[in-house]
Amino acid sequence: MSESDHSTPSSSPDSAAPASVPTRAQASPRRSSGIGRVLLVIFVLMALVLAAALYEQNRQYLALKGDFQRQHDDNAQAIQDARTQAAQALSLARQQTAQVEELRGALESTSSQLQELDQALQLMTDSGSDLLLINDIDQLVTIAQQQLSLGGNVANAIISLEAAQAQLARANRPNLAALQQSVNGDLDRLRAVATVNLPALSAQLDQLSDLISTAPLLVPDAATAADPAITAAPAAAVAPSAVADQGTSQTPAATGWQGVLQDSWHWTQDAAAQVTQDLRSLFDIRRVGDSAALLLSPDQAQRFREGLKQRTITAQLALMMHQSRIWKSELDRVARAIDQRYDMRAEASRQALTLARTLHDTPIEASLPSMSNSLAAIAAARDAEAAQDDNASDDPDAPIQDDSAPAVQTPAGAGAV
Repeated sequence: MSESDHSTPSSSPDSAAPASVPTRAQASPRRSSGIGRVLLVIFVLMALVLAAALYEQNRQYLALKGDFQRQHDDNAQAIQDARTQAAQALSLARQQTAQVEELRGALESTSSQLQELDQALQLMTDSGSDLLLINDIDQLVTIAQQQLSLGGNVANAIISLEAAQAQLARANRPNLAALQQSVNGDLDRLRAVATVNLPALSAQLDQLSDLISTAPLLVPDAATAADPAITAAPAAAVAPSAVADQGTSQTPAATGWQGVLQDSWHWTQDAAAQVTQDLRSLFDIRRVGDSAALLLSPDQAQRFREGLKQRTITAQLALMMHQSRIWKSELDRVARAIDQRYDMRAEASRQALTLARTLHDTPIEASLPSMSNSLAAIAAARDAEAAQDDNASDDPDAPIQDDSAPAVQTPAGAGAV
């Protein structure tokens, strides 16, 4: 019993081992089959993802290819349009070039014709008939006379006479020597004329207008500026009292009843000086020729100043037009108004009156010569030319003389009888 008991435990492990071996062998194929399935699933998923990625990439490639194709087509169309426009522009440029060439040819043809006409006119004037030359000189002298008569413009008259002088010198006609001498004499007289200094007189008129606006009237208004001569008058009135106070301060002070008497006397003098100064400030005694000058309101004074300034503007226009009568009339009225209505104690008023009278006495019209000598010479030359033509028309065979009959001499300048 004991051996069997001992043998049973020892044999139990050996008997149990073969029973466990088939169980492990069965579990290992199951595990390998499960891993294979997982790997297959993963492989399938990866294949699906890769297929989806390839499909998406292919779709994007096709879309990008379509965009590139559209851009290529658009660029090709733009290039074609640009080529068409370039061809049109080139054709238009060629047409314009042809037109420019035609215009250039027309301009050259016109220029040549103009040069020919100019040469023909020059030839006609210089070596043609004397009557055409006399007519040209007459026109230039008439223009000079108009410039002197209407505007008094000596410079333009000199230019016209210089043109006439140059034309006569270029023609060099001996029979027109008297006319050329007359034109030269009138030109010399024009060059010797003393002209009026218009800028200086205009500047003096502007200065007079400024003085009219700022000089004080007899009745102060809003436009009156402070005059140092007037404002210094109260100071001059106070100066003697200040000097007296200074003199009394330098004298030794008296004592007793003499000091009281002296102080009373000085106080009385100061009070009298103060009262005198106050009375002088209240009353102003002046000699006024026009009683209405003291009755001007501020608005009337402003209108009075504006009226005088308008008169200076009228005088300036008369200066430009060389109208001496209007010039003197306007400045005379301005001078009389300043003398009657302005305060002559002010320096600005005295300066305005002096300037107005000086301008009134300044002549603005220079004695301008006339073109009568040249016009008379032109008329004489035209008459001589007409008489010469009449003689030539009445006696066409005058150069051929008959020996059987004596030659009859006709005095120069005589017409046909």
